[in-house]
Amino acid sequence: MRNGDLIDVVGFDADDTLWQCQDAFDAAEQLFFSVVEPYASDGVDLADALRSTELGNLAISGYGVKAFGLSMVEAAVTATGGSIPSRDIGILVDHIHDMLREPVKLLDGVADALHAVARTHRIVMITKGDLVHQTRKVRTSGLDHHFEHIKIVLEKDAETYASVLNEWGVDPRRFLMVGNSVRSDVLPVLELGGFGLHIPYHVTWDHEVVESPQHTFHTLDSISGVADWLAAEHS
Repeated sequence: MRNGDLIDVVGFDADDTLWQCQDAFDAAEQLFFSVVEPYASDGVDLADALRSTELGNLAISGYGVKAFGLSMVEAAVTATGGSIPSRDIGILVDHIHDMLREPVKLLDGVADALHAVARTHRIVMITKGDLVHQTRKVRTSGLDHHFEHIKIVLEKDAETYASVLNEWGVDPRRFLMVGNSVRSDVLPVLELGGFGLHIPYHVTWDHEVVESPQHTFHTLDSISGVADWLAAEHS
């Protein structure tokens, strides 16, 4: 039996699965270090300060560029004891605005891969982040016509997937999720009895890294291989 015969609907993540994302956050982090370091006391770990602030704010502001920008400003003030000048805070804020205006940069082979999968399966998008910014990226990507449903969620855990799939009338046991994050795109769907395909991106946010996953899953080098994986014999 082919893998695809066991699956009715294929879900795709967006950031770092369909288009670039984490690279921009990494660049913003380097800007943060260069701007804040001159005002920080000796012994202050700016990377730890920023990541701790970011993780601490998830429950308040969620994911995305705006949430990251707020965390950068908060961490800059805290790490410098409030000594950082307003002009330097302005540099960070201006950069966040630039990130929000950046055009979508599709990853290689994405459009063809979606077209190939859509010929045999219903496809949907499930992504997390800021509703306004993610909606803009979806609409300007030129890809939204491929998807039967698109959902932007606050978190991607088993409870959220179960709710979304129930809303769409999709049996989790016949659902495949494709994405770059083991934590958000693969493990929650496996927990529900579905299928997960991991397509690693060259860089991953620390929060999404899973050191020792408890489930086994398939990994592909490229999104271009999804259609072939669906067509392959299941053993």
